Amino acid sequence: MEKKKQIDCFLPYSTTAMMLSLAAQLHESGVVKSIYTLSADVPPTEALPQYTHHLQAGSLLSLATMRLIAITATADYALFYLKQGPITLGYHALERMLQVAEETGAAMVYADHYSVEAGKTVKHPVTAYQLGSIRDDFDFGSVVLLKTDYLKEFEAKKEIARDYQYAGWYALRLFLSRKGELFHLNEYLYTEEEDDLRASGEKQFDYVNPRNREVQIEMEQAATAHLSAIKALVDTTQYVQPDFSGEAFPVEASVVIPVFNREKTVRDAVVSALSQKTDFPFNVIVVDNHSTDGTTEILSSLAADERLVHLIPTRTDLCIGGCWNYAINDVHCGRFAVQLDSDDLYSSENTLQAIVNAFHEQKAAMIVGSYRMCDFDLNTLPPGLISHNEWTEDNGCNNALRINGLGAPRAFFTPLVRQHQFPNTSYGEDYAMGLAFSRRFRIGRIYDELYLCRRWGGNSDAVLSIDKVNANNHYKDQLRTVEILARQKQNRDREKGLTDFFHNQLNQWKDVAKRFEELKGVQTREVGSALAQFNPARLVSTGAKIDKATLAKRPCFLCEKNRPVEQIVLPFGEGFDILVNPFPILPVHFTIPSRHHQLQAIAENYVQIHRLLRAYPQLMVFYNGPKCGASAPDHLHFQAGTSGILPLQRDWERLYETSVPLLQLNDTEGIYEIKDYICPALAIVSHTEKHDVELFSRLYEALPLKEDETEPMMNIVAWRNGEAFISVVFPREKHRPDCYSAEGEAQCLVSPGSLDMAGLMILPRQSDFEEMTSERAKAVLREVSLSDEAMAEVVKRIRNKAVDLAFDDWKQEPIVSVGIVSGDEIRFQLNGTYTIGNKEVTGKQTVKFKDGQILWDSALYQELCFTPQNDDISFTLEDVTIGVDFHWERKEAQTFLGKLRFVVDGDKLWAINELPVERYLASVISSEMSATSSLELLKAHAVISRSWLLVQMRRRKAIEMGVQTASAPVKVSDEEGVIWYDSDAHTLFDVCADDHCQRYQGITKATSPHVEEAIKATRGQLLMNGKEICDARFSKCCGGVSEEYEYCWDNTHKPYLLSVVDNAPLGTAPTIDLTDEKAAQEWILSSPKAFCNTKDAAVLGQVLNNYDQETQDFYRWTVDFTQSELAELIRRKSGFDFGEIIDLQPLERGKSGRITRLKIVGTKLTRIIGKELEIRRTLSESHLYSSAFVVERSEVVNGVPQHFRLIGAGWGHGVGLCQIGAAVMGEKGYRYDEILHHYYQTAAIEAQYK
Repeated sequence: MEKKKQIDCFLPYSTTAMMLSLAAQLHESGVVKSIYTLSADVPPTEALPQYTHHLQAGSLLSLATMRLIAITATADYALFYLKQGPITLGYHALERMLQVAEETGAAMVYADHYSVEAGKTVKHPVTAYQLGSIRDDFDFGSVVLLKTDYLKEFEAKKEIARDYQYAGWYALRLFLSRKGELFHLNEYLYTEEEDDLRASGEKQFDYVNPRNREVQIEMEQAATAHLSAIKALVDTTQYVQPDFSGEAFPVEASVVIPVFNREKTVRDAVVSALSQKTDFPFNVIVVDNHSTDGTTEILSSLAADERLVHLIPTRTDLCIGGCWNYAINDVHCGRFAVQLDSDDLYSSENTLQAIVNAFHEQKAAMIVGSYRMCDFDLNTLPPGLISHNEWTEDNGCNNALRINGLGAPRAFFTPLVRQHQFPNTSYGEDYAMGLAFSRRFRIGRIYDELYLCRRWGGNSDAVLSIDKVNANNHYKDQLRTVEILARQKQNRDREKGLTDFFHNQLNQWKDVAKRFEELKGVQTREVGSALAQFNPARLVSTGAKIDKATLAKRPCFLCEKNRPVEQIVLPFGEGFDILVNPFPILPVHFTIPSRHHQLQAIAENYVQIHRLLRAYPQLMVFYNGPKCGASAPDHLHFQAGTSGILPLQRDWERLYETSVPLLQLNDTEGIYEIKDYICPALAIVSHTEKHDVELFSRLYEALPLKEDETEPMMNIVAWRNGEAFISVVFPREKHRPDCYSAEGEAQCLVSPGSLDMAGLMILPRQSDFEEMTSERAKAVLREVSLSDEAMAEVVKRIRNKAVDLAFDDWKQEPIVSVGIVSGDEIRFQLNGTYTIGNKEVTGKQTVKFKDGQILWDSALYQELCFTPQNDDISFTLEDVTIGVDFHWERKEAQTFLGKLRFVVDGDKLWAINELPVERYLASVISSEMSATSSLELLKAHAVISRSWLLVQMRRRKAIEMGVQTASAPVKVSDEEGVIWYDSDAHTLFDVCADDHCQRYQGITKATSPHVEEAIKATRGQLLMNGKEICDARFSKCCGGVSEEYEYCWDNTHKPYLLSVVDNAPLGTAPTIDLTDEKAAQEWILSSPKAFCNTKDAAVLGQVLNNYDQETQDFYRWTVDFTQSELAELIRRKSGFDFGEIIDLQPLERGKSGRITRLKIVGTKLTRIIGKELEIRRTLSESHLYSSAFVVERSEVVNGVPQHFRLIGAGWGHGVGLCQIGAAVMGEKGYRYDEILHHYYQTAAIEAQYK
């Protein structure tokens, strides 16, 4: 007897009661093997029904959850419940779905159901799935039965280009549709509660709601991958440009208004059209489809305007599409036909002019504008402006198959509409035309408001029944089915066209046909992992001279005027021709030259490789750099040919498996270092043109450029592998190996190009072919490649670019994570509603460390994140320590905006605040500065605080990605206690909230309008050193001369952190050498003029908050110690017993006179300490004001001083901006850019994000 099939069930966890009910129903069916609950949280064990297992998952529809289900499922089928509300299964519902799945072999089974809406149970039928049902809002109901074998295949392939947060389920069901049927069972098998009771007219615009933008981006990526997989992608590089001048028309444009019984609105629509102001003649064609309500009479009353063309069809079977055809085919129709529905209005008198201008500017066959939803009184209705800005130039035509509309108003180039004609329907007719146009022609976009879509009770599509919605959706799915089939045919025809072109050329050019025939018998043999080919015909290319003199003498054989008369052309894109290569290496071999004579250069033309592979996925495309195998370096060209025969391609799966990712855009797109190959190589793996070009640009910038070269030396070999586009780049050092020009037997005529680098070594001489060995092949390729050292530098550059990419190259405002407080128990209050997983939480809370996890609300978590429901909600943390290890250390409750995250750190918990950088800065600058500070000072501080912060964020990410190692604290040697500290110590967050980073107190202290103004005025502005963000250090008071970076931290010279005298003229280097001990002592004991040498309480109040003002002296200060005080202090702070202290001897000072190496001489121990912060920590209970001090010893008894006095200068490390000096500069009227350029002389101020 056949084993009974079983089901594993996967249910989103909601409430205990609902889980108990649903689990009981499933368990009782007799066909369920296992039941799993899904949620981000770990529910208490008692909340889980018996015989269920819990899976900790991400969001319900994420790719991670889909993969988790696929990995976990062991039964024949997996039931997935897509909602969280109550559900009641019908009698034997699971058995019926299982039976149908088995009997049909379907990849998925879904069914009709009942829906409880506002307490009433109604039927909710769904529609049958078809090829065109790829819209992401397709209604399957909430219960689907999936074939486990296909789930396993989906998980194993891991072909998805990124880790979708929203489009995981969408990507899975598209995959299932490629594997088998998604079977609609037209039976009502369960009852669910409907929680979205909005009218159909409101739901239909969810996909254009800006709040859903991230969702839509993912959905588009998943849809594009699916269309590529089923070979239905439109290649926009193959678009035909319409000829607007080829035909005469009575007017330039016609506004077309089909109408039936719209006496309430038609006058407004016609007047709106006739009121347009243009610099060309136009008319308004109204197709009156036998109105019976007074519409016809209203139109007749407007007939005095000769521009109004009132048409009444002779036929009575026309729908809206038929009325459009009637207008388009009428003799009065203009060159462009522009839509206006009889309910609607144009937004302004300039709409028509803007549309016609767009046709010419964008060279498009159709233009789509943007419209605003409004009521009859023109009040805006949700979602407001609908601009369809999800449309992109290269992918809008493909994404159009995912959504149910293209936008309004729509305008068409009339001759093309006459060729195609609208379907005679009153729904989807314009969508069908838009899809058909986008298959062959560019659709232009206008994202400004052009049109008012008026919603009122008489609208036909404001509120629709479920049956009508289904009928409409089914019809549009059918339109998409037709369009997908047409696109598949178009792509097949294009591929066939290339094959036909190749054979036509061979038929017409017998010499070339002979060479291709001879190639079939060419000798090849394995030489290690490479393949040698004996090809005498290639001597012309291998031996080609490419020096400037030779190139100048010979006619360019790639220019059209110099080609053989037998050579025929297949145009490609806007600027290239495809030619059959007359001296082939490959069974099918093409050359693709530019139509214009220009130098061989890849930077701006790499995109052509992607486009060639998109148009002809059966090809392999390659590029030889000007001195890397190109026999025509003076004429831009690519080559292409048979894919799959190169050793590089043959071994690709193994090579990719052992490659090292250097920069990744997502899970499957990035730049990889190929490790297990005969020569250095880098690979780009991409899925879209945009990503391919972006990745190559980053790789290109990382390659070394020789002084006499126009571009980095390289070869490129590219091909398609399923949905992936693969480009392998071979960075080069030499044009040819030494053996090429050697004499006698040492000579080997090998001039490596792309194919040689890819393992197919072309040898035109028999002797070279016979003598080639694995070792020699490897030696030749290694000789012309980059050295290991140069390659390591390239890899380092790419990995650094990966760090910036993690922050989107700082094009968007980043989110900073701030460590606020740590402990084994943290108490806090949520001052509003926060969400965690599916829960809403507010009020007082406590988290505790327990067994290596976080205990909260009786459950254990690895990590907790509380997300506010809006940006203005705050939380308050108790017992936050401020001024850690400083003299003002204290605890207080502090309040913050943004997310609150808890993580485990060893045996304690950290509370981390995540919020936008600009909001963080408002708190930092309010904490660091007084509200009375000058605006210019606040602007300067905003720029440096932002710059410093982003450097810390970048550094932490670089450490996390393994690009650099943490540098804090760093000890020079055991003999010397020279050590420096930096904020790299933070690994769980970007910065801490205390003075060791930047003082951050959230909204505990009110942000002044002055600070807000300064931050707004400088939004996104950073100090830049070329493309690098400046590490913009700052301190309270430099003491008269600022310090340089390397004297406080690692021995790296930063050109923008130079020592300057803190006085006018601005940016002056010190004339006194303060690294000299005698000069430093004299200078510290004096009190030279400086911006920061002030006692002005008003100015000091700008920089020093209340507890900072507890410090009175800072420009010059004095600290006294008795022998016992100093000896005990140093023993405790250093951990060494020096005995009695005999002397403190400065050994090395920085440019500001700050001591960086200090010898402590004791009766028991002598030891050197540094750098400046270690000295300050060792000689103070908290921190000495600075390490720029002079030591005075007195009361010496038996060689041991009984009293020490330190006389010092400045407060803090002194590097970069001096806050008190900058405050004085602000008061003196200096602008913020002048202040910044005084302290950071070589830096540029640039806005990185808006």
